[in-house]
Amino acid sequence: MGGGIVTEDRSGLAQGTYTVTVTDNLGCSTTLSATITEPQRLFEQTHVNVSCNAGSNGSIDLSVSGGTSPYTYNWGGGIVSEDRSGLAQGTYTVTVTDNLGCSTTLSATISEPTVLSLSSTQVNVSCNAGSNGSIDLTVSGGTGPYTYYWGGASSKDRSGLLPALTP
Repeated sequence: MGGGIVTEDRSGLAQGTYTVTVTDNLGCSTTLSATITEPQRLFEQTHVNVSCNAGSNGSIDLSVSGGTSPYTYNWGGGIVSEDRSGLAQGTYTVTVTDNLGCSTTLSATISEPTVLSLSSTQVNVSCNAGSNGSIDLTVSGGTGPYTYYWGGASSKDRSGLLPALTP
């Protein structure tokens, strides 16, 4: 007899194929192979980042597969829904547990764009009743491309402007 495992039954086995040879008292033997499988790893996730700085419209959409359904979800703080919405910037962690008690943990980070910032350089009208004033905008942050609305005009910068009327 070899120095291997000599028990009739095996437990605590990982995924794989196991082969046993059984020999009777007269030296007759037979061999049997058994394959232990495991469920596919649990879930995938997608997330949507916050659209505006300091906003709270981010979301996380889980798509769970593998394991054995039904699944339970634990985001902490008593939140047990599969998906999340109305999220601000931050990292969110969920533990998904299948019907057999197998669990996995996933973290998703929701980000936000930098603050939308606007500055301008103005050139005043050079002569009384003239129309050569201009405004040159500089935009940073947020998420481009940007659109502009000047009460009718939609270009980034303005030129040929009249002076403002004062009451």
